[in-house]
Amino acid sequence: MRPGRGGAWFAAMSIAGLVHLITVALTAGSGWLLVTGNLVTRFIGVVGLAVAFLIRPRLGRFPHDEWSLTRAEAPHLYGLADRVAAELGGRPVDLIRVTPEFNASYGRAGLRRRSVLTIGLALWELLTPQARVAVLGHEFGHGVNGDSRRGLWLGSASEALIRWYVLTRPSSASRGSETSNPIADVVFTVLLIVPHLIAALALSLLHRFTLRDGQRAEYQADDLSVRVASPAAARSAMDTTMLGQSVETSLQRQAAAHRNKRSVSADSREADDLALWQELREYIASIPETERVRRFCLSALHMTSVDTAHPPTHLRARLVATREARPAAVTVTEPEMDAIESELTKVRARAARVIITTG
Repeated sequence: MRPGRGGAWFAAMSIAGLVHLITVALTAGSGWLLVTGNLVTRFIGVVGLAVAFLIRPRLGRFPHDEWSLTRAEAPHLYGLADRVAAELGGRPVDLIRVTPEFNASYGRAGLRRRSVLTIGLALWELLTPQARVAVLGHEFGHGVNGDSRRGLWLGSASEALIRWYVLTRPSSASRGSETSNPIADVVFTVLLIVPHLIAALALSLLHRFTLRDGQRAEYQADDLSVRVASPAAARSAMDTTMLGQSVETSLQRQAAAHRNKRSVSADSREADDLALWQELREYIASIPETERVRRFCLSALHMTSVDTAHPPTHLRARLVATREARPAAVTVTEPEMDAIESELTKVRARAARVIITTG
């Protein structure tokens, strides 16, 4: 057992076990009714199996989409990722996805639990080369630090509970329409409210019981990021993640400006797509240091974080600041980064087009 894991962790594992047990019991009971029952109980068995299918634990699909890059398409990017993973004692990543989002993540998918690294261009484009290494170090850190939230047992149970919560939520979609039946609405609300509240309570408890362990995993991932890329690079990456609102403002403004343009040629459109990232970098670079400090102070005042699963960002920054300065274990040269940028040219244009057309 990892140090620091106690009753809360065992409680979370127990809730996950109960979720999986309910799914198994529902499947077995419904199958038994379907085989041995009469017409009515067989119908109930069919409904039960359908519900069990909807709430079953999912392993996640290994993605093959427009944002997925193969090793043949991006050998230098994979090479950098492999170096970071090796430094942390992890396995080479199975797939890298590059998306338009202001984010980065690491996870496993499919029956074979293959690893997937997702890099959001809206974040990647704003980082220095060494800060990019820091982000990779943090994400790969989740693959080696034993984060139980990302494991199959707890992760699938949490996703199942979310589906329970959604499926049992009394729907108001038909209310107010010509075909709405007020009596049926009331009946369904009464039938669903108890399981809905139970699912909500279970989700809340699971989050509460895993919060401390999850935040510990985030701090450990930050430590691994420091080890791979240096404290300065890790802090630089962390500071950039606090500029999400400014990034959203810039991209929305650019999308609105492009929508107001008259039709242009394909070559001009491609140039505009790639220029989006340059304009974003210039906009973020124009934010004065005093404004960045003000935002950091506000973040500390309001205890803001990336999401509810992460510790407050200012506490993470404080931890990084206490680490002894030392050379980075993994560095990236300018030619190597230029090669990576070249590999991302097509996906950068595609991502910019998506932002422009949907922003």
